[in-house]
Amino acid sequence: MDTRSQALGFAAVQQLISAALASGATALDERQSKQVFATYGIPVPAGALVRGEAEAVAAAMRIGGKVVMKGVGGEIHHKTEAGLVVLGVEGAEAVAETYRLLEERAGDALEAVLVEQMVAGNREFMVGMKRDSVFGPVVAFGLGGVLTEALGDVVLGLAPLDDQDAAELPDLIKAKRLLGVFRGYPPVDRAELGKILQAVGQIALDHPEIAEIDINPVLVEGGRPVAADALIILAREQTKEPRRSAFVPDLKPLVAPRSMAVVGASGDITKWGGSALKNILDGGYTGTVYPVNPRGGEFFGLKAYTSIEDLPEAPDLALLAVGGHQVAAMLEQCGRKGIKAAIAIAAGFSETGASGVEAEQEIARIASEGGVTLMGPNCMGMVSNEVSLHAVGFVVLHPLKGTLSFVSQSGNIGVQTTNFCQRRNIGIDKFLSVGNEAQIGVTEALDYLRDDPNTTCIMMYVEGVDDGRRFLEAARRTTAVKPVVVLRAGLTEFGSRAAASHTGAMAGSAAVWEAAARQAGIVTCTSSQDVIELGACLAYNPLPKGRRVAIVTNGGGAGVMAADEAARHGLQLAEFPPELYEALDEILPPYWSRQNPLDMVTAAGGDVGPRVLRLVAECDAVDAVVVLSTLGIPTSGSNVRPTCDDGEYAGLSPWETEFIDLIAELMETTDKPIINVPDTPIRGSVFDRGRRYHPIVLTSPRSAALALDRMEWYATRRCDRNPLS
Repeated sequence: MDTRSQALGFAAVQQLISAALASGATALDERQSKQVFATYGIPVPAGALVRGEAEAVAAAMRIGGKVVMKGVGGEIHHKTEAGLVVLGVEGAEAVAETYRLLEERAGDALEAVLVEQMVAGNREFMVGMKRDSVFGPVVAFGLGGVLTEALGDVVLGLAPLDDQDAAELPDLIKAKRLLGVFRGYPPVDRAELGKILQAVGQIALDHPEIAEIDINPVLVEGGRPVAADALIILAREQTKEPRRSAFVPDLKPLVAPRSMAVVGASGDITKWGGSALKNILDGGYTGTVYPVNPRGGEFFGLKAYTSIEDLPEAPDLALLAVGGHQVAAMLEQCGRKGIKAAIAIAAGFSETGASGVEAEQEIARIASEGGVTLMGPNCMGMVSNEVSLHAVGFVVLHPLKGTLSFVSQSGNIGVQTTNFCQRRNIGIDKFLSVGNEAQIGVTEALDYLRDDPNTTCIMMYVEGVDDGRRFLEAARRTTAVKPVVVLRAGLTEFGSRAAASHTGAMAGSAAVWEAAARQAGIVTCTSSQDVIELGACLAYNPLPKGRRVAIVTNGGGAGVMAADEAARHGLQLAEFPPELYEALDEILPPYWSRQNPLDMVTAAGGDVGPRVLRLVAECDAVDAVVVLSTLGIPTSGSNVRPTCDDGEYAGLSPWETEFIDLIAELMETTDKPIINVPDTPIRGSVFDRGRRYHPIVLTSPRSAALALDRMEWYATRRCDRNPLS
């Protein structure tokens, strides 16, 4: 459709909707709905709206063959349930009789009868649209007819759907086999189906007065999908777009400050201001620190200033370790002083109710008008190893430097996760506790970290977003250049209520969130362990080029479990070529497994394990390797290994160190991920051996399979969306 035709079509649809709203209608009737669909290129049956038996007979004769007759009225929305749909009507007498039957069944509710060409469909699907309060128009696709509610086999996609979204969505239903050649019927025209999905999304975007669209069924006739039934429900009140502040926050002074003030500083480490100041100093912050306390004094060898105004310069960042009632005044002083960023730690804002919401809006206004980038309130501070800044209170937190960054709406989860990374040798670049997101939140953090050269992968803990469209746009831009792993909480009714009382977050629908994440290329998970392990693998290992996995194990049972997990996660066991078997026969005992999983039958020690791993990793038929029960071999005889209090081995043995070095080398030379699952847990998850990639040790075969599945999904997604990447 050319631009002029599009404009004329848009105007006609808008006029139709406006007239319906003016008349007090809550929905367009089926004929009107199909006029809208036809304008947007959605195939509909030939038909006519008639009043009276004579008109019905004339229309049926023009259409020819068998027809469908449907009762139409402003109060008739579910025609099938009311017995107002009659199929396969043929001949003048039958048409007239059916018209009288519809009059009898509908009574005064009947305004007209729709006479349509009978679509000889052999498969039924549904396409629909509803508006989500967070993400806006959401397109649905699934099994149609009575199976829609009976089986619930429906998937969602956020409008607008691009060509790839529209092509992928149908393949996500469980009954996707119905889309192909089925029982002698030709495959569904996927290009035409994709156009219908895109058109429904575009209708919703063009006309915010439309609340819902329901096309059920979409009948497939000879491979061609046709909108056999249609309903458009109108909205009496349109959803308002979230207001966006004119102030554009600059995160550089926040995450890489050259100097900072700790307002509410103390020499008492049992207080937030004291423990945070101690962490900052012990962490080796590269900038200048100014403690601020109205009583003055000296804390940890630093002079304390009595107010922000008394500081000898305007530092880049102010850490506000003061009560909630003091935050507004401190932000006003920051603005007057010229401080560019502030972190408000205090709780007692939007998470507490209406009065807290007003207080939070006020501090956001003060910060914006003063040119201050504000993180928080109700947060736990931040870590930025770019400048060795560990600005967190109440817990000693000094994570190793790395390229993995973490953004969390929960301060508690954020600190726990960062602390876990610290104990597992997982290097962190930045940790941002965004709290209630009065001004900046996960979306702004994504935008900043996308262009941050120190960050190669972003982990996030998210309970909800208030502007889903903006978050989706930021995530899409980010995943085009680096992976994003999100631990999404608040997806159940109970979790959603807890999230609201905790951070004031808008949780949104779980199904809609999954659709948004999929379209944005976000790797999702539901546990703290998964987000950490996935983040580590994506940050420190190469992405696999395919789903062919080799499992190398020092014991048969572990290999069987790993094979099961590979199957559950949609991975493929690589088929070893004959030349690989020949090479392995020269190294391994004659009773080795001779298949994948490759069981080295406890022969991994010495040079056998390294030689086997090199052969497998360098094989062109293999995209990734999982190594089981080769690290962490238990103590035996005189070989006593030091252990930690929790039973983990305290470190690597000399042989294991050489083996880890080999893995780092092979990942660099083959550009393939090699993931380890130890026999007995070893302290540490990431081992930096001074090479491009770092060997990873995960906790279980399930963790390894999940990681490779999600890594390959992201690699494919990024390549498909950005073919030059």
